[in-house]
Amino acid sequence: MIRKPKDKTKRRFTAYAIFVGIIAAVFIWRLFMMQLVDGEYYLKLAEQKQRSNVVIKAPRGEILDRYGRPLVANKVGYSLHIQKTTLNNSELNDTLRRLYRLVESEGSEVLETFPISLNEPFEFTFSEQYAEDKAYAAELDWKDKSACNLKDDSSPVEVIEKYRERYKISKDYSLEDQRRIVGMRYAMELCGFSVTAPYVAAIDVNMSLITKIKEERQDYLCVNVVNDYVREYKQGSIAAHILGRVAIISPKEYEDKRGLGYKMTDYLGKEGIEFEYESKLRGTDGYSSLRETSEGFVSQTDGAQDPIPGDFVVLTIDSKLQTTLEDALGRTIEDIRTRGGDPSEKSGGDAYCGAAVVIDIHTGEILAMATWPTFDPSEYSSKYNELAADPNTPMWNRAISGMYPPGSSFKMLVSIAALETGTIQTDTVIKDEGVYTLYQGYQPACWLWRRNQTTHGNQTVTTALANSCNYFYYEVGRELGIDVINDYARRFGFGEKTGIELKRDEERGRIAGPEDRQKYGGEPWTGGDVLQAAIGQSDNLFTPLQLASYVATLVNGGIRYEPHIVKTVRSSVDSSNISDTVPTILETIPMQQENIDAVLEGMLGVTENGTAASAFSGYEIKVGGKTGSAQVNIGSDNGVFVGFAPYDKPEIAIAVVIEHGNSGSDLVPVVKAVFDAYFLAGEHESDINNITGELLP
Repeated sequence: MIRKPKDKTKRRFTAYAIFVGIIAAVFIWRLFMMQLVDGEYYLKLAEQKQRSNVVIKAPRGEILDRYGRPLVANKVGYSLHIQKTTLNNSELNDTLRRLYRLVESEGSEVLETFPISLNEPFEFTFSEQYAEDKAYAAELDWKDKSACNLKDDSSPVEVIEKYRERYKISKDYSLEDQRRIVGMRYAMELCGFSVTAPYVAAIDVNMSLITKIKEERQDYLCVNVVNDYVREYKQGSIAAHILGRVAIISPKEYEDKRGLGYKMTDYLGKEGIEFEYESKLRGTDGYSSLRETSEGFVSQTDGAQDPIPGDFVVLTIDSKLQTTLEDALGRTIEDIRTRGGDPSEKSGGDAYCGAAVVIDIHTGEILAMATWPTFDPSEYSSKYNELAADPNTPMWNRAISGMYPPGSSFKMLVSIAALETGTIQTDTVIKDEGVYTLYQGYQPACWLWRRNQTTHGNQTVTTALANSCNYFYYEVGRELGIDVINDYARRFGFGEKTGIELKRDEERGRIAGPEDRQKYGGEPWTGGDVLQAAIGQSDNLFTPLQLASYVATLVNGGIRYEPHIVKTVRSSVDSSNISDTVPTILETIPMQQENIDAVLEGMLGVTENGTAASAFSGYEIKVGGKTGSAQVNIGSDNGVFVGFAPYDKPEIAIAVVIEHGNSGSDLVPVVKAVFDAYFLAGEHESDINNITGELLP
């Protein structure tokens, strides 16, 4: 039987219909399972693909003075984060160009470390980070490690061109815009830019900038405005050299610290307490969730983890006393310079810089420590070039890094050495002959002889200190010898670091002697050098902190404490003490009370009838002190003053050095301002250990 064509077509249609029906049933079944049975699971999966966990930076711990007053705190500001999105390379570059220019126009700074200046003529910027002799080596090292196969002699423009090609940046942009885009792309590459690692482009930006970004949202789809914590220096420039600063982590620091959980977008301490106590001040980051929409990312709160702030670091300084010291130091320097007139007269007209330290003689606590000139840490980045170019080096911590001849302030040490070794007695008399003629080739004169051709006459150790008689100490120094003098210098802490927490910046100083002279390649040591060393000249160089510690050790009877500036570290969670600094005795120097009394009486004589008597005339606090005028190679003499108060029951010691300050007596206004603030205010009677309740709101 022959089949008809119509039957064959019907069977084919039926087969197709069954096949399509089966496919449709499978799809319907899968849709049923996905939307009804497993709908919740797939909804979560879809949301997870649209969301990313973003780190929330933990606020750094605050830095407080001894009374709990905040010196460095945090304020809530706005940061700009570049988030990885679906923008193509060209769109991303164009967004970065617009953003860089917008941030600059609003007076803020883009955070990038590409080592080439922003504007023509382009230059490498390694000299801003390294000493002159190391800048070129750093440049070569950077080029060698570059991913762009740079040559050693590649010019800045050639480097920009290489990175332009790497990031596929259009040549249509100006060279300066290319440099800006390269800088941001380079920073993004260093921080491992990804969905979970955004690039922090700017911090603490103003509301005007935020408003413009929001108004032009379509031009900045990858830019997120994030609430962030910004360091706030509550008292401006006060204690700037102590506190230090924070800045974004450098590539080298990142390599060193990445194992500790640091990211390329992190900030960390660069100097001062911020650097030394980084591990305490740094908190534990949290995270939040971001969900991607057609208009960019929006915040989500579910699944977030709050950050844990860093701990509080409580300093030993009194911020009010610190303010008094800094103001008095700056004002006194200006007065000396104004009064000194033309610098060529060498009468203090070239005085611009100085440092001072106030220390508790019974604990080694630093109550105030000032360097002048100073700077505002909040303006460090914006004014870096200006600060770096300032010939008076305001960023240099002179109190612990400046090394100065002690001048006549060294005479108490020579006195104690002579008395304790039996070289002289408290009633030994040496007659000032004006010119010391023992050595034929070197015959120094006492300052009084040089001034008006008269002498101090017969001098004991007490009167020689009061009158600062050089002739007396020429003779005593010669009899002692440099080895004995230097032995006592080391006992009092000279020639070694004091141990203060600001370890990285502290200098050891220098003790004059044959070994030191040979080390630094000077002229052969002679007997005449011993005479100069005995009056605090020659190669003796000490820091103001060492001088303050030396006076405190002398006044308290020979107990040399380790100076410290951190009182305690407290938890930011419950204000409990994590660690307290216990006074540490570094050395106990045996001294007879009779000898100490003779020296302290000489220091009292300085302020009552000696070299500083007129400056302390009528002063209501009984003070022991010593003036010093140290000769330097160029310009006016340095002025030095060390002292303690009150005389009958000493509590604090002070050391002040003013470069080209003319004479020690000219520094007395600084000393009196500190003693007035400390003893008349009475605030020092209670510190943070007596404060109850929460450390901060």
